[in-house]
Amino acid sequence: MTHHLVVTAIGENRAGIVNEVARQVTDCGCNIVDSRLGIFGNEFTFILLLSGSWNQITRLETTLPLFGQSQALITMMKRTQVLSQPSYALSADVELVVTDRPGIVNRCTQFFSDCGWDIQAMQSQTLAGRESGKFQAHFQLNLPEQLTDGEAEDTVIRLCRELECERHSLRLKRK
Repeated sequence: MTHHLVVTAIGENRAGIVNEVARQVTDCGCNIVDSRLGIFGNEFTFILLLSGSWNQITRLETTLPLFGQSQALITMMKRTQVLSQPSYALSADVELVVTDRPGIVNRCTQFFSDCGWDIQAMQSQTLAGRESGKFQAHFQLNLPEQLTDGEAEDTVIRLCRELECERHSLRLKRK
C-alpha cells in the first residue's frame, strides 16, 4: 500500500539547498509526486507531496527533523491521503492589478469564498519599477457548474469594482 506525506521546508535560499532536500527524500526511498518552490525575500519554501511504502515514509519522518536542523531549515510534515479531485465543469484564471494596500488578498479570498468558488492556486506579489505601488494577484478557481460564463464575468467585474482594479483578466474553461 502506498502512503503519502506532505513536507514543507523553509530556510535561507542558497545554491544547492533544494537538491539537498530532494536527495534526503530520495535517500529514504520516497518519490516526489508533486512540488512547489517559492522564493520570498532571502528565504525559500519547498512544498512536496511524497509517496512511498509505510517504511519509507516513516524513515523520512524520523530523519527529516535532524536533517532540517543540520541544514538550518524549518521542516513540517503531515501524512495525507491522495483522493481523486472532484470534477468541475467550469474553471477560471483571474488576474488582478490594484493599488497595493493591506487586506487585498483577504478581500479576494473572502469574495471567492462567499461566491462558493474553490481556490486551487494563488500567486501574488507587490510590483516594482514602473508599477511600483501596485499589487498583482493570480487565482486559479473552480466554479459551480450551474454558473454561466456571463455570470462568472459579471462576478469578477463586481470584485474589480470593489477593489478599484486598474486592470484584470479572466479566462474561463469549460470541461
